[in-house]
Amino acid sequence: MVCKLLEVTGDMKPRDSRRRRESDSTLEVSLKILRYLEQNASAADTLDGILEWWLPKQSIYEQEGIVQRALDLLVKRGLLLSKESPDARKHYRLNPDCVEEIRRIVGRAENILETDRGLDAGY
Repeated sequence: MVCKLLEVTGDMKPRDSRRRRESDSTLEVSLKILRYLEQNASAADTLDGILEWWLPKQSIYEQEGIVQRALDLLVKRGLLLSKESPDARKHYRLNPDCVEEIRRIVGRAENILETDRGLDAGY
C-alpha cells in the first residue's frame, strides 16, 4: 500500500466556515493519532480504545464523529491500516511502510502550528 501525503495546508479547503472548522478538527485529531503511533508503533486498537486510551480524555470522547472521520482519512491516505475483527469492529494501526512519511507530516504540522501560535500571540 502506498502512503499518500496528507497535505496539512492544501488537502482540506472547505467552502464554508462550518466545514472549515470540521476539517480543522479532523486534521487535529489525525495528527494526535499519528503522534501517538509515532511513539507507539506497535499499537493497534478499535475506535472505542482510541477514544479512551490514545487521545486525551477531555471532551474528545464526545466527538466520536471527528475521530471516525480522522481515522477514515488516515486509512484512505494509507497512513493507517484497518482490519475488521470477527465482532465487526475495526482495529487501526500504523502502516509500517509509512513511518518516515508520518514523521514528515507531524514535523511539518507542528511547524505550521508553532507559526500560527506565534502569529496569534502577536510575534
